[in-house]
Amino acid sequence: MTGLDACVRFFDEHVEADAVHEQVMRREVIGDLLEREPELAPDVVFGIQATGLLEDRLTQHVLGAWEAGRSALRQPLG
Repeated sequence: MTGLDACVRFFDEHVEADAVHEQVMRREVIGDLLEREPELAPDVVFGIQATGLLEDRLTQHVLGAWEAGRSALRQPLG
């Protein structure tokens, strides 16, 4: 496959950058928020859990469509 090495490098770099951004978000944004407003902890936990659930459902939907050879879009474009 032409360009495969370039694709792998691109995605490796972006996966690493996303991991760094996730840590910044957790430590600096969420950590600071909870330091200032600890009563929001249950809401933050709910948000994190809801995000995980939705990401899992989207992943299942997209992979299911891919494996079935169909579009993951609810309606065709155009």
